[in-house]
Amino acid sequence: MKIYSDPRLLSLGIVHGTTAREAGNMRLAENTQALFSSLNIPEENILRFKQTHSDRLICVSSAEQARQIRQNAVEEADGWILSGLRGFGAAILTADCVPLLVWDEKANVVGLSHCGWRGVAAQLPQKTAQAVRQCGGKGRLCAWAGPHIQSCCFEVQQDVAAQFPGCVLHKNGKMYVDLNKEIARQLTAARLNMQDIRFPYYCTCGDRANFFSYRRDHTKDAMLTFIYRP
Repeated sequence: MKIYSDPRLLSLGIVHGTTAREAGNMRLAENTQALFSSLNIPEENILRFKQTHSDRLICVSSAEQARQIRQNAVEEADGWILSGLRGFGAAILTADCVPLLVWDEKANVVGLSHCGWRGVAAQLPQKTAQAVRQCGGKGRLCAWAGPHIQSCCFEVQQDVAAQFPGCVLHKNGKMYVDLNKEIARQLTAARLNMQDIRFPYYCTCGDRANFFSYRRDHTKDAMLTFIYRP
């Protein structure tokens, strides 16, 4: 099963990644069960929330807190911060939005955010990095973005373009937004170094064979991005 991941974070013992289309629609329980079973991850220890294109982050720092979240009604948010937590993880769904991971250099604190254009406009990438520090992240921070829509396909109208001054490309009379540029700006504002920020070039909208895309297909099929620390 193809999973897109960051070697730096893998080397720190964090099981993570974004699924490819071949893994199936991750809104379906049987597909998520198959994924976590193949990775020996207890699915009952993976935290989920209702994604709302907001800038709300939830910091989880104990197994008791994680269990309470699992037992209670589904929360509404768009980012997880896992601080010093072992045996638990988190997951988000995307189908063009940016799945963003931010962690400290020892991976004691790891953030996972669902960054749609509304979330990016609300400074969610910067707030994610700040929350990693506030929740105990020390030293150097690193970031990685999973597969998402790239500027080649992210055509917008003036209302969206106005949210991203300096990140709009004009081609053949149309406007396109470069979300990577804006996310990098926010992360460097949060004191990350550019060399520690990675945006592998995978366009969910342009690559039908490997990814689901809401913009291209107008369906709710989605990939899953997850993190788990054994």
